[in-house]
Amino acid sequence: MTAPPLSPVRRVQVGRWVSAVLALVLLAFSPTVAFYAQHLLGGPAQQAAPLPPARVGTLSAEVVRRYALTTPSFQAALADVRVSERRRLSLSELHYQTYLQASLTLGRARASAVMRLLDTEIRNQNPALSRRSVFGSPEAALNNVQDWLAFLAWAEANRPGDRTLARQAPVPIAPQIVRVNRQNLVRAANALHLTPGGLAGILDNEQAGARSGLGLSGWLRTFTDTVALRATEAYGSSGATGRLSRTVGLTQMGWEDAVGQADRLRSLKVTLNGPYPSDEAQARAALNSPYDHFLLSASRLRGYLLASLPVKPEPDTDPLDPAIQAYVTDAWANFLGPAWHNNPALASSGQTWPYAWNAFFKACLYEQRLFAR
Repeated sequence: MTAPPLSPVRRVQVGRWVSAVLALVLLAFSPTVAFYAQHLLGGPAQQAAPLPPARVGTLSAEVVRRYALTTPSFQAALADVRVSERRRLSLSELHYQTYLQASLTLGRARASAVMRLLDTEIRNQNPALSRRSVFGSPEAALNNVQDWLAFLAWAEANRPGDRTLARQAPVPIAPQIVRVNRQNLVRAANALHLTPGGLAGILDNEQAGARSGLGLSGWLRTFTDTVALRATEAYGSSGATGRLSRTVGLTQMGWEDAVGQADRLRSLKVTLNGPYPSDEAQARAALNSPYDHFLLSASRLRGYLLASLPVKPEPDTDPLDPAIQAYVTDAWANFLGPAWHNNPALASSGQTWPYAWNAFFKACLYEQRLFAR
């Protein structure tokens, strides 16, 4: 028996339900969509009281010498985007002030990484390259760096609670979640011979994104992960449900990637609480265990950093080779690691985008706030 056609009113109601479901799915898997939906739905915006600019401190001959080493690359980046002579002068002054602030606030190594990040971002703004960039102008990039430096200096000087810290941050952050997971982050990073900052930046990005869209993004992510896990436990594979849950857990790692970490973990004599995952069921279970999740994510991160080495190590190279260790623990890894984690294609081609940019500064925040010795 053929069902009667839907009335116009009923069709509108069904259409609205379908639209709502589609919107929820988008929210679950798109932080960008979630961000705009939060504002459309009247959610709280990222508002903070103005912070004083980061202090420049006492100028020394050594600081000036180190700054001079950064100028050729910066001037070359400005030449790439063809700024006028007047803009070049004002940008050079802003660049100088930014370096002095970064040097005082972050120290020598991270200040150098900030300058490298700025050079990379400005070069990517060249329209002829058709590359991703975070900002539309060198001025915007430098101003954002100064906003981050002011925030980092304020956080270091005042040691605020997590809620106050989150209110003052230039972008949404999740410091409480990072703090709760501090021990596991440090243990996992140590086991894979990495610094924990980059891993913490990834964790914050993923968890801050999960809170967007009035929390719907995180709720639906957890729901789809749970459905896929139960299907895998019952049938050995998540099937169609797994298509909505390709990445799992605190840092949103793919279960297929988790399966691929066994050889590296064995070579470094790292053991999980459970077995090395060899199938989807074991991988999803391991990624839902916080400590195992961070070990697997750190292993993947180390693999990406090794893949980005200018000279690739041989498979039998000592994993603790000093040159390799210097590379994977360099301050630049605070940008490179999250970049590879989020989008290997963009990372391998040297592009810049908000996820990796913000993760770098979040890594600096947590290195100072939680991991400083």
